[in-house]
Amino acid sequence: MDHHTSWLSFLPGYQSLHSYVQTNYGSTTVIPVGGTTVSTVHHIYAALIVMLILVVTSLVARARFVDVEQAIVPPRRFGIVAFYELFLETVLGLMASIIGPSYKRYVPVIGTLALFVFVSNMMGLIPGMLPGTDNLNTTFACGAIVFLYFNFHGLRVHGIGHITHLANPVGTWWGWFLAPLLFPIELVGLCVRPVTLGIRLCANMVGDHAVLLAFAGIVPLLVPLPFYVLGFLVCVIQTAVFTILTCVYISLHASEEDAHH
Repeated sequence: MDHHTSWLSFLPGYQSLHSYVQTNYGSTTVIPVGGTTVSTVHHIYAALIVMLILVVTSLVARARFVDVEQAIVPPRRFGIVAFYELFLETVLGLMASIIGPSYKRYVPVIGTLALFVFVSNMMGLIPGMLPGTDNLNTTFACGAIVFLYFNFHGLRVHGIGHITHLANPVGTWWGWFLAPLLFPIELVGLCVRPVTLGIRLCANMVGDHAVLLAFAGIVPLLVPLPFYVLGFLVCVIQTAVFTILTCVYISLHASEEDAHH
């Protein structure tokens, strides 16, 4: 299998979807290969599979949490419920420490994004599979969601102040004299954030998958094991980085404590 082929290509409808995207969006994809050629649509199938996995496993975990007595008792072995408990406790801890007391408002979106990114990353550790997050179309979409989300809450908390802060980040009367210079700089810095989120995540996953593929192709037994361990760490770290940066952006632009002062 080359870099652009995976088990996803054998799923029903893959080739027809590939042809449709090639015909209608070949010249508008984020990374057109060979000019206007779409070489793969694996990231679309990978995203759908990840969403299916999250829906099924979350329903299984929810069924246990509905029973209060069962929810109190820790699971005897590591499984779906233990994974969700460990993962969400970690994410909630990061959110509480970065965002502050109002972090619970943002749990649904940040928690969902963190789970999606993590499971997508982990898919790349399965031999013959490609993670959806090694494609900029997927990671830019995640970055765009974060961008729209923290700006929405920035406007909700600060109103027009969310915009005027870009022109006068100093917050003093004399800072308005620097507005013609600072506003374009701040605006570019704001708009580049979803781009950096997408590029950082995609680049790391492409590099990680390339290393695994290279060593697994040369010596498929035992030798790749250390690189699978390294790959697992990369998946965890990149999920943490994405989550932390999302929390930082919300803290910077939608801090309710600052709004009260």
